Amino acid sequence: MSLGRIASAALAVVLSVGVAGGQVREGQDAPGARGAEPDFRLVVLGDFDTESLAVFNRRVQDYSALRSRMEVGLPPLVVTDNADEIERFERRLTERIRDARGSRRYQVFVPAMEGQVKRLLRTKADAGTVLLILDDGPSEFDVDVNDTYSKKRSLATMPPNILLLLPELPPDMEYRFVGRHLILRDVRANMIIDEIPYALRCDGCAMKSKEEEEDEIEESAPQAR
Repeated sequence: MSLGRIASAALAVVLSVGVAGGQVREGQDAPGARGAEPDFRLVVLGDFDTESLAVFNRRVQDYSALRSRMEVGLPPLVVTDNADEIERFERRLTERIRDARGSRRYQVFVPAMEGQVKRLLRTKADAGTVLLILDDGPSEFDVDVNDTYSKKRSLATMPPNILLLLPELPPDMEYRFVGRHLILRDVRANMIIDEIPYALRCDGCAMKSKEEEEDEIEESAPQAR
């Protein structure tokens, strides 16, 4: 291969994935925004290893494709102010998705990705941001994969500084906090796709969960050796 072709190929790689350790964001929509088709090209974020990020993006794509298949045959959801009609569509879509995928965790946030997200949030979400999330969102409640997100509960606003650190999602999927838990929510089905329990560390909380204690032991282990 000539030097010219080598240079062109190298330039193409840089333009397509960005410099390692940086972030590539093209036309990011606000959570839940509707519009352009999902773009599942690999996004290189410095806080995630390439393999875990690729697996996450692929599983997000797989879920989006599954939801599209499950919508076939359902009456199309149109713009309406009829809450009963919207909830009927969401309920039927959720039932189909539950039957197709099961309710186990780690279907999107695989263990390696979960660990990296926790470390990211615990090192880059300062105390003020954590307090804002806990004050703004609903009180902490138990969440499970494939659960419907109750419309009696509020939806916490995702702080922009946190949202920019996480992998980009396609339209109709969004990150939300439920207390200290991070969930991945299907906006169309109003359903919890996956969760990371105790993704946020709350040093001021009176009681620590068993998972938080185990995480602290795991994080301190390398320093003890």
